[in-house]
Amino acid sequence: MKDFFQSTRFRILLTVFALLFAFLLRSIYTGGLMPFVTSLTGMVMTPFQGFTASVSRWADEHFGVYLHAPELQAENDALREENRRLTEMLVDYEAYRNENEQLREFLEIKERNEDFVFEPATVVGRSPDDRFGSFTIDVGTRHGVSVRDPVVTPDGLIGIVKEVSENYSKVSTILDVSVDIGAVDSRTLDTGIVTGTVALALDGRCKMGFLPRESGAAAGDPVVTSGIGGLLPKGLVIGEIEEIGSESTGLSLYAVIKPAADITGAKSVLVITQFGGQEEAAP
Repeated sequence: MKDFFQSTRFRILLTVFALLFAFLLRSIYTGGLMPFVTSLTGMVMTPFQGFTASVSRWADEHFGVYLHAPELQAENDALREENRRLTEMLVDYEAYRNENEQLREFLEIKERNEDFVFEPATVVGRSPDDRFGSFTIDVGTRHGVSVRDPVVTPDGLIGIVKEVSENYSKVSTILDVSVDIGAVDSRTLDTGIVTGTVALALDGRCKMGFLPRESGAAAGDPVVTSGIGGLLPKGLVIGEIEEIGSESTGLSLYAVIKPAADITGAKSVLVITQFGGQEEAAP
């Protein structure tokens, strides 16, 4: 052994180790060792990290629904609550908008007819098998409504109250054969009776009968209520004449009337509960 430490081979090995040690010290001092260690660590850890990531993705795909069920349920509940709140806000907005629109129209009519007393109403029901378009409104005797009260929209007369209860009323439209309204041609001042017929009602029209044979009434003439007898106010718009014809008896003329009001589509109406000259009406 003593000979080995004194041999040339030992001196060579010692020199090599000294050089390696010196290189190691230099690497530590200059920072050159860390990239090497980092690279070695990356080579070892990268495959392991890829494996764990694959396992994590597989677990999330197959068990994620169950693992996150409480969070998903809470999120769904929050979305449903938000949807309900937004729906309520939309309903309230539509109600306010319709109410404001109705009040604006009410004020416009009131300005033109200061002697009128109105009761705003909403159409709450229509009978699908009623060929004349009758409907039910949400006001009655408790609101001052009576039988024969005229029902109007901002466009004109739509009908009259036929039946009334405490909180609801049934309205017969001007298309109804049971409704008779004294009317006048605003241009010629010829008078007649507006009523409905089965044939004309199918087309949303009504008839003005008993026009004199010498009448100059023509298509396009406006027709309004005459106010005779005090049952209806004078001057309510009914519609306009579309055509003139001769009655089968040959004794008088008739006119086909296109109503000004939307008979079948009205959603809000006004009931005229009082008007000037009403007290003079016959029972």
